[in-house]
Amino acid sequence: MRRRAAALTQAGMTSSLLGRIRSKLRALGDGAGPVREIPEWAAPLMVSTLKPLMQAPGGAVRVWAIRGDASKATITEQFKANAGEYHRRYAASDHFEGLFRQALDLTKIKVAEAPRILDLGSGSGVNSIVPCRRLFPGARMIATDLSGELLEMLADYLAAENVADEVLCVKMDAMSAHAAEGAFDLVTGAAILHHLDSPAEGLLAAFRSLKPGGHAIFFEPFNGWSILRLAYQRVLAEAALRGAVLEPAFEAALRLQIADIAARSRTDRTADEIKVLDDKWLFSRTAIERMAADVGFTEVRFAPHNDHPSLYRDVLMVNLRLQSGGQEISPPEWALAIMDEFDAALPLQAKRELMIDGTIVLTKAG
Repeated sequence: MRRRAAALTQAGMTSSLLGRIRSKLRALGDGAGPVREIPEWAAPLMVSTLKPLMQAPGGAVRVWAIRGDASKATITEQFKANAGEYHRRYAASDHFEGLFRQALDLTKIKVAEAPRILDLGSGSGVNSIVPCRRLFPGARMIATDLSGELLEMLADYLAAENVADEVLCVKMDAMSAHAAEGAFDLVTGAAILHHLDSPAEGLLAAFRSLKPGGHAIFFEPFNGWSILRLAYQRVLAEAALRGAVLEPAFEAALRLQIADIAARSRTDRTADEIKVLDDKWLFSRTAIERMAADVGFTEVRFAPHNDHPSLYRDVLMVNLRLQSGGQEISPPEWALAIMDEFDAALPLQAKRELMIDGTIVLTKAG
């Protein structure tokens, strides 16, 4: 069992696991057969009736769903058929634990002992549920996601660790009202708001679920990414001036990033344009503050994730590894020199203000 838990946190999920998950989804239907009861602590935290979605061979329910759910929210294939690949590329529990610690240290917020936590967009849980288990002893959590496949990966990890009763996995829309109002001490979201058609509805769901005095913590991308877009465009322009032939994978990665950042920066997109994007938004502090105030939060604070001298060069290299699936892509030295010029042009304080990624900490009045 320990080996199984370790395998979950390593890079890569086998196709056989994903096949088993899809078989469970097809076979389970509406939950016939032996069903494990919802944990006693979890029942008051949900207002909607749950039905079994995925069961272990012995009959215990691993993942639940909302009975009669009328949500029209959709997700793309990277979270379903490609769930294992998504987990492999983006699982980073230690990194996200550090971000949680940074947010707690900078804001000095107080989270209740043995808190009740609602996690929005949990995915496979490694970036939110795992860090919260480490940081908040005695916590009980509702893990939610639209991907049953990713939630099954989380359920497998919890079963292997023998802590399945600490977390209830529920397939549901983060913008929904299925969680009980005023029932949670903390709402968390590790990179979820920018995936939502309506981030304001995600903030409303968090506000509605929190107890008075409760907090919400989200990790999100911001419009500081536009600096990277300018840098990448500068690299392509320099290549044209030099008559240099770029490595195809490098050029493709730059063009993909430029197009992605441009699409997510636009404010005039149609609903159909927004729906087809996996990553839909880049936020500004002002936009988050406005949405938070509109739903009722009384305080909003931000913690930039990165402000080091080689930030833009380092982000380029991370992007290249992610887009290539881990393969090494080596930019020419003159291209790296351009990234260094952008890094040198913006002092650390400017990088903090024009943050690429940051933590949002919201507080509901007590």
